[in-house]
Amino acid sequence: MPANFTSGWLGNGERAWHGLGVVTEGTLPAREAFETADALFTVEKRELMVPRQYTDERDDGYLPGRITYEPSGTFGVVRTDTQALLGVVSKQYEIVQNDSLLRMAEFIREEVDMDCVIVLSDGAKVCFTATLRGAETDIVPGDTVKRRIVGYLGHDGKTGCGAMFTNIRVVCQNTLTAAMGEAKARSSITHKNGANNNFDTLINSIDVARQDFVTECDLMREFSRFSITNSQFNDFVDEVYNINEGDVFRKRDKITAAMNRGYGVEFNPGTLWTAVNAVTQVETSTRNTTRAKGASQFARGTFGMGAQISKRAFSVARDLVTA
Repeated sequence: MPANFTSGWLGNGERAWHGLGVVTEGTLPAREAFETADALFTVEKRELMVPRQYTDERDDGYLPGRITYEPSGTFGVVRTDTQALLGVVSKQYEIVQNDSLLRMAEFIREEVDMDCVIVLSDGAKVCFTATLRGAETDIVPGDTVKRRIVGYLGHDGKTGCGAMFTNIRVVCQNTLTAAMGEAKARSSITHKNGANNNFDTLINSIDVARQDFVTECDLMREFSRFSITNSQFNDFVDEVYNINEGDVFRKRDKITAAMNRGYGVEFNPGTLWTAVNAVTQVETSTRNTTRAKGASQFARGTFGMGAQISKRAFSVARDLVTA
């Protein structure tokens, strides 16, 4: 499926690039959004069995070639309605059910409007996005930034659970996943013993986004007023990607093209803000690509290296304007 999309609900009449999911006008209450997205399934941990083939008649009296199945000491996370195996985990792994993610969304319901609820990879990951009310501003005229909260939960044995704050450039539909400071921008926990208690603590600690949003937007406006030359742009790219002198960097042409002709460049060309968004476009945008490439880009830009590079671009830009 495109972008590992399994099911989902998308509000405000905004379709995803892959065209899948249930799309409605306006928003929905959190529970209705989760139900529409088929995101309230449960999971359970089941011990995996491994085959043993006997090669000697003396092995417990079994004849050679006899196969039995024995406990492995490792466990699978299984979606109970479809029986899909979502991940392999240890005995210490603590299940956190999707209704905990719903509780997070309901906890902040007075502060946000739900945007979407997405189920990925048969249920291995579930996330919701909501826009904070009153947290919207123009960095330059026509270039609008909104503060959104993303709650996420993994059942794949690798992804934890938590919440992160992101800004989306609505004019070019790129996700600006970089935010100022890990502690302010993201709270996360792992599936270790006590995960559910820690999740409750996490829910009660996320009411910090609005004040951070104002500070971050002020910094973005500094980016938009900071003009850079072609040489300074190349230095910026080298710093973001840790390129040493003499190294061949194959993405440079793509990033330069995005700097000069990318989405929204007409609003503020030749500035540090445009440079940050050029990197973000190359690393996270799924526009004008094939479904196969878009699926890979979605995962990379949301959970992987693309998100990390976008964050580093923001950090390097911040250091330039505050030096």
